[in-house]
Amino acid sequence: MQFKEHMSATQLENIINDRKHLNPKRAETLLRILEEKVQDTTPSENFEEAYYIFNTEEAIFYGVQGSISSLTYVFLNKDFIVNVDIRGSRPYSVTLSFHDNINKPTDEDQREVVNQLFYIIENAEVFLLEDMTRDNTTIEFVGV
Repeated sequence: MQFKEHMSATQLENIINDRKHLNPKRAETLLRILEEKVQDTTPSENFEEAYYIFNTEEAIFYGVQGSISSLTYVFLNKDFIVNVDIRGSRPYSVTLSFHDNINKPTDEDQREVVNQLFYIIENAEVFLLEDMTRDNTTIEFVGV
C-alpha cells in the first residue's frame, strides 16, 4: 500500500465531495475548514507543504484543529467520515466518533478503521502521534 504525507487542497476537496453521502453535515464542515486553511496559506499552491495530510489508497487522516486541551483530526475511508479526538491531558486516549454517518459501523468496520489509522501512524515519517501504539492507546468508539 502506497503511503503519502501530502495532498493538494483540490484533491482533498474532491474526495470530501465524493464522500458527502457518508456524513453530509461533517463533509460540509470539512469543506468550510479546508477553504479557510487554503486562504490562510500564501501562496495557496503551498497548501500541500503547509498541511500534512496522511493518505493511502484506502484512507486519509489529517488535522482540522487543535488546542492545548485536545487535538481533532479527521479520518476518511470508503465507508466513513470519523472524528478523531485526542485529549492533550491523556495523549494515549483516542475517541473515534461515527456520529451522523449514514452507515452504522459493525465491529469489523471499527477494527478496519483502527487498522487503517495505525497503519498511517506507524508509517508516517513526520507525525505528532508517533509515540502512540496499538498497545499503549485506549480507543473509545462513539456513535456506533
